[in-house]
Amino acid sequence: MKKIDFSKKKDELIYQLIFSEKEEFNIDVAEYLVDIYEYEDFISDLKGILKKSKVKILKSDIRLDSKTVIWILKVKK
Repeated sequence: MKKIDFSKKKDELIYQLIFSEKEEFNIDVAEYLVDIYEYEDFISDLKGILKKSKVKILKSDIRLDSKTVIWILKVKK
């Protein structure tokens, strides 16, 4: 069984959020966390990083069900 490196995936997500030309994201939090119920801390951490990087969050919505958390995000760079 291949072990997933969540920290590398998170770093790649952060890079994409800050530097890509894309401004709308649907982020499946389960791809970045072992326990999806830690999604609030994950999203809070990313919001802090985006703020420090001068990326403004225009829209932030969370869709939660029993198996996944989807973070719908729109940013302005």
